[in-house]
Order: sequence, then C-alpha cells, then structure tokens
Amino acid sequence: MMAAVCILIMVIYVPNPFAFSQVPDISEYGVKIVYPEDGQMVPVGELTIYGISTYNATISDCTVYADWNDLQSMQKATPAGPNYSKFGRDDNDYSRWIFTYTYKYHVISEGTNELTAKLSCNIGPFNSTKYDSVNVTGIS
Repeated sequence: MMAAVCILIMVIYVPNPFAFSQVPDISEYGVKIVYPEDGQMVPVGELTIYGISTYNATISDCTVYADWNDLQSMQKATPAGPNYSKFGRDDNDYSRWIFTYTYKYHVISEGTNELTAKLSCNIGPFNSTKYDSVNVTGIS
C-alpha cells in the first residue's frame, strides 16, 4: 500500500518531460514559394524556383523539399539563407532556399504544373511539416 502511495505521489509531482507546456510553439513555422507566383505563365523546360521559410533554428533541424504535381518524390532544395556557407557557419539555413526543376528530376511541361514546397522540421521528439503550392502554366 505504501509503495502505491509513493508511486502516485511521484506521478503527480515529478514533471513529465513531454508535458503539453513543453510542446514547442510552431505557429510561426512556414514555407512560401516566392517565385514563380501562383497563376504565372513560365516557359516549358528547366525552371528555378525560390522561396523563404520561417522556423526557430536554435531548437529545430529543418529542411525544405520540392516536388512536381505531387507525382514525383520530394527533392531537397538548396539552402540559400544569409548564414549559409559551404565552408562552415550554418549549412542548413533554409530561411531562403532555391530549387531547379531539371531533366534529372522533372521539367515544366506544357499546361498546368503544380509546384509544392515542403518545410520539414525535427524538433526533438516532435515533427512539424508545412506546405506551400503554386500552379504555373507552362507555355512553349
């Protein structure tokens, strides 16, 4: 009986590391395709898109991905934030990012093309995923 009371007291008074108050605030996390704009006409073939993302880099490990028409697998974008450097600093600064649709992946085709960016963040035991899509019209 005494052991049960001790366990109950420990459960009540020992803080839980995964308590709701410790869930990180991800309300400001997001990703946006800046170019091209939704509804824009673009030439068929290769196209470079760029965008921005917001997240807390001190507590999050985030990556931006892109895809075409939700048919092709997600491809990793290139970080291009002000703290990005191939020689150190923050190799994962996705506050700005770029991605090029090439023949190795998929090029822009004639007609409607849905381009999607995905921000995927690992925040300790939590994950956050945000999306943004634009539809562009490929013209010859």
